[in-house]
Amino acid sequence: MPWDHLLPGAAALLATVFAASAFGKARDPRGFAASLEPLRLLPPRLLPLATRSVPAAEAAVVAAFGGCASGAEQLGRVAFGGSFALLCVFTVVIVSSLRRGPSARCHCFGRAGAAYAPRHVARNAVLGAVAAAGALAPAPAAAPEPAGVLLAVLAGGVAGLLVVVMDDVVDLFAPAARPRRG
Repeated sequence: MPWDHLLPGAAALLATVFAASAFGKARDPRGFAASLEPLRLLPPRLLPLATRSVPAAEAAVVAAFGGCASGAEQLGRVAFGGSFALLCVFTVVIVSSLRRGPSARCHCFGRAGAAYAPRHVARNAVLGAVAAAGALAPAPAAAPEPAGVLLAVLAGGVAGLLVVVMDDVVDLFAPAARPRRG
C-alpha cells in the first residue's frame, strides 16, 4: 500500500521542520523572545517561559518521531498529533499577527525571516494536513519494503529542508524593487 511508504516520508518532513525550528529557537532565545513581543499575545513576564517552552515542545515532537522510527508505533501517533497541535497554535498566532498588521516577523527557524504573510498560513496548513493524515493513518499491515521507506524518508527530509528555507527561496525569486522613474 502506498501510504505505508508515505507515512515515513511524512514523519521525516515534519521531524526535519520541527528539528530545525527547535534548534534555531534554542540557539537564539533572545531573538525568538524579541519576535514574540510585537505579537502582544502574552504578558511580558511570560515571554521567558514561552521562549523555553516552544522549542522544548518542538524537540519533544522530534523525539517522538525518533521513537516511532525505532519501532514504538504509538509514539508516531503522539508525534503526528503533537505536530498538528503545534501547527494549529502557530497558525493562530500568524493569523492574529496578520490581522493586526505587518509588524511581526517570522522567527520560525531561529533567524529573523520575512514579515508574516499568507504564505506562512498556507505552509502551516499543508504541514497540518500532513500531520493530521499521519495521525489518522492506519498502521501498516506488514513491514513496508526498506528501499521504499528509505526513499520516502529522504524525500521527506528534502521537502522539510525546502520548508525551512521557504522565505529565502521566495526572496530569491521575488522581483527586485525597481526605482520609479519620475
